[in-house]
Parts: sequence; structure tokens; C-alpha cells
Amino acid sequence: MQNKCGCHAIVLTLDTTMLGWRTRDLDLAYLPFLRARGIAQYTSDPVFNKLKEEYGDEEPGREKQITFSAIKSLIQMSWYYPGSTLKNLISGEPMRAVRTFIKTYSRPSLTWNDLSFLRELTDLPILLKGIMHTADAAKAIDCGMDGVIVSNHGGRQVDGAKAAIDALPEIVDTISGKVPVLFDSGIRSGSDIFKALALGAKGVLIGRPYVYGLRLAGKVGMRSDSKFSCRS
Repeated sequence: MQNKCGCHAIVLTLDTTMLGWRTRDLDLAYLPFLRARGIAQYTSDPVFNKLKEEYGDEEPGREKQITFSAIKSLIQMSWYYPGSTLKNLISGEPMRAVRTFIKTYSRPSLTWNDLSFLRELTDLPILLKGIMHTADAAKAIDCGMDGVIVSNHGGRQVDGAKAAIDALPEIVDTISGKVPVLFDSGIRSGSDIFKALALGAKGVLIGRPYVYGLRLAGKVGMRSDSKFSCRS
């Protein structure tokens, strides 16, 4: 079973309804989304593009300030956005896309009750990522979810949260045999994977390791049968 994008499941990340206070990113003024980087899954979606035409323009009455940083950001958006850089500069399409992304990405008002709406939209398996407590794991099953992913988002969302590996055993004990329990966060090597599996995880998600293979050998480096692969 898969959708038109080729996806076999939907992972709903619970801990990013708003971004955490990421000190290093703030120090470096690093938020690639504002430069139109990393939002291709949005800009390639027809529903998003329709929203972009509806409310992607500048807010009325807002005073515009032309600065060197603003010009630099506009050029970067036009460079990373799909299509011709010159055309993007003239059309203002990247700016509208970024504004629409900002308006739609964060939604702290989401609750458990919204899961039933998502469940009605698809027959694909739905997994909740960001489960760190046994009560939440049990609630996920009650809401008809097909699996949970124990994760603290690599510690990037809630500074000082407990380690995901510490939360894993009790969550496995609580919902063992009912739905698969996957693990994410802190995986840097094969030994990390074995530890998570030994503690009851049915599988492990990797965040950064695939980037190492990508950097070394491009697409080939991400294949499981490649000598460069992070999984070999």
C-alpha cells in the first residue's frame, strides 16, 4: 500500500508543532526554511500551492525595509527555489512560498482529538513520533495509531528532556505486542542500533548517518548494498 508520493506510511511528529529554542541555530541565524531550503515537500504539493496564492502575499500595512540582509535572503530564496533564479526573483514566488510555510507549519493547537481526522483521510499506517511516556503510548493505541516512535527529537526540541533510550524499555513493556515500537534519537553507530533492539525496539530510525553516506558517495552512498552505505 502506498500513495502517489510512494510513501508506505505516515509519521506524525508530535514535538514540532512549534520549534524549540535552539541556541546554536539562533547564534548562527540558521533557519534554512526561511531561505526556501528544505520545503520541497510543500512547494511540490498542489494544496500548498493553492494556499500560497490565497495568503502568501505581504501583510497589508506592514512597512517594508530594504536592507543588505533582506536582499541577500531574497537572492538565496530565488536560488534554492525550483525553477529559474531570474524568474523567481521577478515573480516573488519563493517569498510567497516561505510566508505560506511559516503560516502553516507551526500549529500548537493540535490535540489528540485531531488524530481521528487524520485517520479518516488515509488507509496508510500512521505512526506517532515523539512518544516519551507510557501514558502517551497507550493513548496512541486508543486513537487507532499503527505504531509509535520513541524519540526526543535528538534533544533539539525540549532542552533537558530525558534520554529517549531511558524511556524505551517501559514503553515497550506497556504496549508490547499491540503495535510496533520503533526508536529514534542518538543513533550514531551500529552498536547504538543493537542496544535499542536489545531494549525491545522493533526497528531503529536513523537521522544523521544517512547524510554521511550521501556526502561520501551521493545517492549510491545511501543504498544498503553499497560499500559506502551507513548501514553496511
